[in-house]
Amino acid sequence: MNALPLELHSQIFEFACTDDGKTARSLALVSRYVHDVSVPYRYQSLSISGLKQMKKLVTRLNVTPHHLRRIRHLFLSDWTHDRTKERVVATSDEARDTYELESTIALRIITLAAPTVETLAVVVASPFSGPSLLGSLFSTPMPQLTDLAVHGFYPFPHAPRSMPRLEHLHLSGNRSPHGLLHFGMLKAACPALIHLRLSGLFASASFAEELRSAILSAHDDTAAQSDPFRASLPQQLRTIVVEAREMHVPGARKHGIPRGLRLMHEKMLVSLRELERRADPLLARRFCHREQK
Repeated sequence: MNALPLELHSQIFEFACTDDGKTARSLALVSRYVHDVSVPYRYQSLSISGLKQMKKLVTRLNVTPHHLRRIRHLFLSDWTHDRTKERVVATSDEARDTYELESTIALRIITLAAPTVETLAVVVASPFSGPSLLGSLFSTPMPQLTDLAVHGFYPFPHAPRSMPRLEHLHLSGNRSPHGLLHFGMLKAACPALIHLRLSGLFASASFAEELRSAILSAHDDTAAQSDPFRASLPQQLRTIVVEAREMHVPGARKHGIPRGLRLMHEKMLVSLRELERRADPLLARRFCHREQK
């Protein structure tokens, strides 16, 4: 340890602390010197799941000076992995109070991480918390964020230039994100977006049409060009991936999927396949769709 200068030790610790936080916690126990040198990277990369871990983290962050809580990479889930597998969601008053507490603490962590976070993945498993928590996330300025993955029933990014450096966006949990591309909201919130991935779509023929209008309007959709509220895409966007859910509704084995839903889903798939066939030859953007199992 004595053979290297402090600057090199600091750089080594910075490169090492890119897991879920275990490395930084281990370094803090090696010696006083290693503890002191690794302090700036203690919260650099974190994986937090469930109320217990969120409470512990926010308690520490609240008393940590700003320059020592540089969170660059964060995975945050309101529920633990085991809890997400539970089939029954409690709806009692006590349970709802817990959901509200989870959402409040999760938002506090996001707010504290916002100035420095570069890659962020947020899972909102609670069906009662998704829109409010994720709506607040999309309203929070994150000047350094380049990669964002969201799973939950999400609203749409809307705050102008809230994520000016965001290049990769993955949205999952809203089976019909109709309206995402309207009014220029996505373009305003994420002007540098290069890669857009949408997962879990089901029976969303309206969004397929919205996407078609956004991609092809400059070529053969004159009606869309004359509409000031037309669907549009960020100018830098180069890749669009749409992942449609398998045609299966949980609990529908006995009676099958309602005919109307089945027809809407098939219509969406036909539109996406047609768009995939037409998009690549016409545009610099690459579009593809997949069917999830």
